[in-house]
Amino acid sequence: MKGVRVCVRDCSSHTLIVWVMACLLFIPGVGLGLTDRIIAVVNKEVITWSDLDKEIQDEYKRLTAKYHGEELDRRYHQKQREVLNKLIDDRLQIQEAQAKGVTVTQDEIDEALRRTPLPPTQTEEEFGHQMLLKKLFDFEIRRNIVVEEEEIKRYYDANPTLFLTSPHYRLKQCLIAGKEGVERERAKNKVQTMYAAWTPNTSLEDLATSRFEQVHELGWVRENELLAPLRQVVKELKPGHISAPIETPLGFHLVMVEEIQQPQPLPLEAVERDIRGMLTKQRSEEAYRNWLADIKQKAFIDVRLK
Repeated sequence: MKGVRVCVRDCSSHTLIVWVMACLLFIPGVGLGLTDRIIAVVNKEVITWSDLDKEIQDEYKRLTAKYHGEELDRRYHQKQREVLNKLIDDRLQIQEAQAKGVTVTQDEIDEALRRTPLPPTQTEEEFGHQMLLKKLFDFEIRRNIVVEEEEIKRYYDANPTLFLTSPHYRLKQCLIAGKEGVERERAKNKVQTMYAAWTPNTSLEDLATSRFEQVHELGWVRENELLAPLRQVVKELKPGHISAPIETPLGFHLVMVEEIQQPQPLPLEAVERDIRGMLTKQRSEEAYRNWLADIKQKAFIDVRLK
């Protein structure tokens, strides 16, 4: 060790830098981009540590923000395996596309990018890669999936609760407006006093009039037409009852459900397209899993990630 220290003192600054760089080349895991290793072989192609590192960087940042110590190590190693498996799957599919003569031209990429701008986190090469995988999926899987009319009808008959209209509510409300500061605090106190004074024998109109407020008829509305804070409350209200005060950016609401129209069955014609899409998706996913498993079984895959 004394000899090394003497050598460093005697070397010029340029020679010192070269010496340090040479030493670092032999330190495993130093992130200088100077070392790499094969972590998987897929038929005749290799996947390197740098390939995996590129794909997992963003996920690693998310993990380090949430976990530490042994839990971070465990989750990171698990994520490494997941990402490596995806890289292997992608490599197998690209090889299959090449074998089948499935390609994506630059003109196709340009045309797609005119319709869909390139996301800032994605390169054009990665975009083309996704297009190729989708084209292969359509060629190998999607075009062979057929859903017959009889199957759609059977699914519709077997799942009646899935195809109902949303409930309709006939509502009225008293809104105590108050957007911020003292005005909002006054509105809050007033609506709490009104709610405490209400009884089942008191109409919302009488309650509002006694506090110099007005009641507004909202008419028939669906759940998805209501503000989110109102939606859940209305679903749980019984006709003729008012809600506890509901706070929204507008102020504080007292809502009464006057009448409920229960969900009704949707006609088959209204949901046929949705059912066909759902059944097609289910079958496509199952066919894809079987197809990929078959390719894997026939391939040479050597995983060297420790």
